[in-house]
Amino acid sequence: MTEKHYWSVAETADQLKRGKVSVVEVTQAQLARIEAVNPKINALTTPVEEALDVARALDEKGRPEDAGPLWGVPVTTKINVDQKGYPNSNGVAANANALSEDDSPVVANLKRGGAVIVGRSSTPEFSMRWFTSNPIHGVSTNPWDEALTPGGSSGAAAAAVACGIGAIGHGNDLGGSLRYPAYCCGVATIRPSLGRIPAMNPTQSAAGIERGPFTQLMAVQGPIARSVADVRAGLSVMAQQDLRDPLWAHPGDRKHTSGEPLKVGYAVNPFAGRIDAEVERAMQTAITAMKDSGATLQEITPPAAADLPDLWGTLMFTEAETLLRETIKQDGSPEMWDYYQAFVKHFAPTDLKGLMQAMQRRIVCQRAWAQMFTDIDVLLLPTSLQKPFRNDQDFKEPDTLSDIVSAQSPLLAINVLGLPSVALPTHLEGQTPLGVQMVGPMQQDGFLLDVAERLERELGTLWQRL
Repeated sequence: MTEKHYWSVAETADQLKRGKVSVVEVTQAQLARIEAVNPKINALTTPVEEALDVARALDEKGRPEDAGPLWGVPVTTKINVDQKGYPNSNGVAANANALSEDDSPVVANLKRGGAVIVGRSSTPEFSMRWFTSNPIHGVSTNPWDEALTPGGSSGAAAAAVACGIGAIGHGNDLGGSLRYPAYCCGVATIRPSLGRIPAMNPTQSAAGIERGPFTQLMAVQGPIARSVADVRAGLSVMAQQDLRDPLWAHPGDRKHTSGEPLKVGYAVNPFAGRIDAEVERAMQTAITAMKDSGATLQEITPPAAADLPDLWGTLMFTEAETLLRETIKQDGSPEMWDYYQAFVKHFAPTDLKGLMQAMQRRIVCQRAWAQMFTDIDVLLLPTSLQKPFRNDQDFKEPDTLSDIVSAQSPLLAINVLGLPSVALPTHLEGQTPLGVQMVGPMQQDGFLLDVAERLERELGTLWQRL
């Protein structure tokens, strides 16, 4: 039988429901796993001290008849969301002791759903990198190969869950920060539709500091897990309404294909950057698997795909220059400040007129993609155009930044559009995970997960090999 720390959400729920194990035993297995594995991957900044107390309380009350899928299930949360009694440092040394007095909506939803939070996962400074290291907690590593990045900014969450720390890892995605870590660590995730999971930090709100407007339009919270089924379970709990986020969106009615073959569009590289041969093989692996599942495949050119990454950069770094520049300069490490300035040079911020034109361009692109989904059901894309980068490559090899940004074009494009996207692994090249992402129509997260499970059934999962 699978070891407790690798149990899926469904396995954990079944064992708890049948009384084969207690929540305390499940939690103890997780804490033991953290002690055994975390020193190597440096994914969790701290175990959650009250995890066993929470587990005991759940055992004493007993499993309710209407228990949700995460009741008694171990999860982790990222250190850039508020969790009562724990710092929300966002990887910034100046905020190392910034204790939260209340829970963010996503943390509150996990607690209400009966999940047991066993640890807090690390993030890079300001959660602004596709790598995970910071001056407070050091460097997180990839469990497959420590020379590779685990991704960022939710790289620690992905590394932890790949190693059996938590059935669900919480993360967030503004520029690929859920999908890229899942890609690097060989696990699965969903970047939900914009507004699907409520988001805000009470600490920031109380101080009158809200997320910037373009961050609000492009950032999401989400689950990372070892299987698509577990991603679905995590999403269902995280996505409960919280009135503190007025942008929360109710899920749409699930799309059906009415018995017709699933229509999958694919584009191997509709972007401007070069693509690695390994990534092309991942795409071909996924294309073949979808055909084997009975789907109809059609090569397409997604509207304005090559323009979308620069549109993302215009919006994000115009906002950053206005709202974040001085904070990054004052509180960031020297490496982070240099990195930020290089980013600004790559994505030139614009003036007010340019900003308004960028927003006009965004809605035109969103409309075109919505119309595209009248011809296909989902779109298959690379997650990144290159295989996982070397760890901390952006800091150690700053002259490669343009190449890094170009490789992430498939990630940035989807953030601009606000669409749901599931990332999942396809195969290993040696000890390097590879994968793809599947993009769906707005608010069709459930349908997209259905399609992703179909692909996963053909390909299998990778985590059992660790």
